[in-house]
Amino acid sequence: MSTLLLTRRLGELQRRREALLERQDRLRRSLPEWTFAPLRLVGMSADEIRAAVGDMHKAQDDAGLDAVEGELNRIDDQIEEMENALLTSRTGSIDGVRALLDLAIARLGRQAPSDPSDPFYDYGDARVLRLLEHAADELRGTGVEERRRVG
Repeated sequence: MSTLLLTRRLGELQRRREALLERQDRLRRSLPEWTFAPLRLVGMSADEIRAAVGDMHKAQDDAGLDAVEGELNRIDDQIEEMENALLTSRTGSIDGVRALLDLAIARLGRQAPSDPSDPFYDYGDARVLRLLEHAADELRGTGVEERRRVG
């Protein structure tokens, strides 16, 4: 399978994953209040705890959370499989290299906080992301230059 096709498919899977994460968050917010307070179980008997945990699982199942989590796991497996295919194949073109670079930038951009006041902000990660973005910009410029020479 071509690099461009794989990166396109990965982009689609990432969008589906983001939509599922938003749905999961909405479903969690719609759960009864008692499902958010597992620490309140302190002082309950073993039978009461088992009943409460069973009720919580039933509430999550009724809300559709288990189905969403199952779908997220399937998508994560597909993403990993496609990334492995990309890691073991040759791109064969500048467009393929650009697609891989854009994929890496998007992934790192989703994971690395960009706000220096964020407690999880890492200057090194932000710098690597900026370097990758600069390389992608340079490649895009190279492609334009190459097309001008050929055309």
